[in-house]
Amino acid sequence: MTMPRELILPKNPNLNAPRNFNRPHAVGVKADGLIFLSGMTSIDPATGERRQGTMALETTTVLENMAAMLADAGSSLANVVKVHVFLHSMLEMEAFNAVYAKFFPDAPPARNVSGVVLNAGMKVEIDCVAVSDGPATPARARSTIEPKNPMLNNSRRGNRPHSPGVRAGNLIFVSGMVPIDPATGEGNPGPISEQIHTVLSNMRHLLESNGSGLDRVLKLNVSMANMLESEAFYRIMPKYFPENPPACTMVGMQLSFGNGVEIECVAQA
Repeated sequence: MTMPRELILPKNPNLNAPRNFNRPHAVGVKADGLIFLSGMTSIDPATGERRQGTMALETTTVLENMAAMLADAGSSLANVVKVHVFLHSMLEMEAFNAVYAKFFPDAPPARNVSGVVLNAGMKVEIDCVAVSDGPATPARARSTIEPKNPMLNNSRRGNRPHSPGVRAGNLIFVSGMVPIDPATGEGNPGPISEQIHTVLSNMRHLLESNGSGLDRVLKLNVSMANMLESEAFYRIMPKYFPENPPACTMVGMQLSFGNGVEIECVAQA
């Protein structure tokens, strides 16, 4: 039976940023055992005003507020399955990770990090999907996934605070994947067409390692360092999705370590 769609309201009205800043969207929505939170920037919970400062300060504020918001909705950071992180500069990635890892010490969620232009000079914005607390049901089961090839576990090999993917009920949330050589585990920043083939091939391996496959992908999010190279992705995509292709969104973003493409997905388990 489908659960009703429910809007989430924080108990602390100062954290209702959409209302306080006159934005036409919800703080979050709960449906079918999942919680979807809107992108959150650093807001002082005592005043409702923007709290600007160092990357460490803003990241701490966002994640503390996210924890409070999830608790109000009947969940917690431990139940988060997917996180989108938007940084004003990828040069601050390490400063961000140092704080982020403290909030997700065990079995961290799938994650994607990109550099973007943020509103009002903020340094970080984070949104998330979490499993709601409640009676134990298949829809609320959360577990991390890994590829059979350990060379492709970039998060573990690079000591990064995220999982390759997380299964939540019948869905698999895959972290943003950059081109990694499956034989060596090293980055593979070659021509853009080669990078795209590498990412999609590795994504297929990760999904098939966990009982799924590219034919079960529902949504792709593609980040390109250079949108002038976007046609290369669209030429290659049909080779991996020849029939009934998934929904797809593509944007241009700052990417880490000179990568030209990063791809994440949601798939059926």
